[in-house]
Amino acid sequence: MTTPVQTNSHYEPTEAQVARAASLRRFNWLALYLPLGLAGLIILVLIGLLLWGMLSPNITGTREFMSGLADMVIILTILPLLVTCALVPMAAIGFVIYRRQQPKREYGRLQPLFWRLDGMIGKAQNKTETALPKVANTVISSHSRITYWRVLVNTLKKQFTRR
Repeated sequence: MTTPVQTNSHYEPTEAQVARAASLRRFNWLALYLPLGLAGLIILVLIGLLLWGMLSPNITGTREFMSGLADMVIILTILPLLVTCALVPMAAIGFVIYRRQQPKREYGRLQPLFWRLDGMIGKAQNKTETALPKVANTVISSHSRITYWRVLVNTLKKQFTRR
């Protein structure tokens, strides 16, 4: 069993918060609910006219009337899809216009990154050039000692063994 979450119900909003909430409600009604409601009402009226025209066979020109209403319903249904499909090209055009209005950079965006990478590669190369001779000298000297002792043991073996 879960316990209900306790909220601070005695909080009083400030006047600015109340004004913002009222402004948001007003905006939602004028810019969202009213246009959507009107569009829905228009579509419902058109569908009602389409059904009325379809169910009353005694009216002359029923086929033309139904065809025209069906075209209107299809157009009104497709319009939001057309606007949605047009958003991507409009956004691309807007981006190009925005980029043209921005001040030009002397070297572009990637050139400083390439310079930093080149500096890091140069540091690594310098460290490699200083460290590798030390490593190489150590390896070469150890191999030469091993070879010296191996040759010494082989020559002593040859001296004291028969062929």
